[in-house]
Amino acid sequence: MYTIGEIAKLTNLSIQTLRYYDKIELLKPAFVDETTNYRYYTEAQIYYIDLIKSLKYIGTSLEDIKYAQSLTTEQLVAFLAQQEKIVEQKLRKMKEVQHTLLKTKKQLEDQLNIPSFTEVYERQEEAERLLVVRAKGLTPAYIPTSYFSSMLQTVEREGSVMNSRYGGIFALQRYDSLEALQYDYLFTPLLTERYIEELNPGMDVMRMKDGRYVCIAFIFNAHTYLQEYERLYNYIQQHALVPLSNVYEFYMPMSYSPHEDTQYIVELKLRVE
Repeated sequence: MYTIGEIAKLTNLSIQTLRYYDKIELLKPAFVDETTNYRYYTEAQIYYIDLIKSLKYIGTSLEDIKYAQSLTTEQLVAFLAQQEKIVEQKLRKMKEVQHTLLKTKKQLEDQLNIPSFTEVYERQEEAERLLVVRAKGLTPAYIPTSYFSSMLQTVEREGSVMNSRYGGIFALQRYDSLEALQYDYLFTPLLTERYIEELNPGMDVMRMKDGRYVCIAFIFNAHTYLQEYERLYNYIQQHALVPLSNVYEFYMPMSYSPHEDTQYIVELKLRVE
């Protein structure tokens, strides 16, 4: 027989944990001295503790561990096979979390690597999945938050998170006023490749293709927005570039601090030959 202190050292569990397992009837001592109230354990119970620790290590709940203790060896094999599937699901989830982290980090790095504001530049862009919603009568000066709320609800319903970037898609052409520049779609980039099973009416998933993009970035200001867009438009005309896409407009917060005034960077880009 082993005292609770001895069994704690042998199994690398704390005395408090063993007392808790006793309390919830997950692992009761083999004998309790009625005079001293000391708990004693047998050598065989070390094997029971090994099972508890193994299942706990892979994230099995204490309730399910208690259930596993009542199984035959054959039933325990089936139970462990089910636990294996749960672990595989967790691994896929963690890979998705890792992908989300890397993609978010890259977006912030791209923001830091904008070569200059209010000047046109070119760079290679990777393909990007976009959750889009069809827009009508919306311009950079007027975008109801309900559009982005619906995208947020869709993304979170699918078990993912909303990107901190969003924007719109509109045609490359000359505009005589900001009100004339109207979006075909509003969008948010998707951080994972997960298939979205349920889309609201007017929503779709598009892919911004990889390739050579002509871009311009500036601090958002409704009064100068059109002027900055015209720099991009004129650059394309002057260099006789062949556009292969509509204009993608990305909004990015300049800071994530609640103590600073909110300002947004706008990056306009379109793919060219």
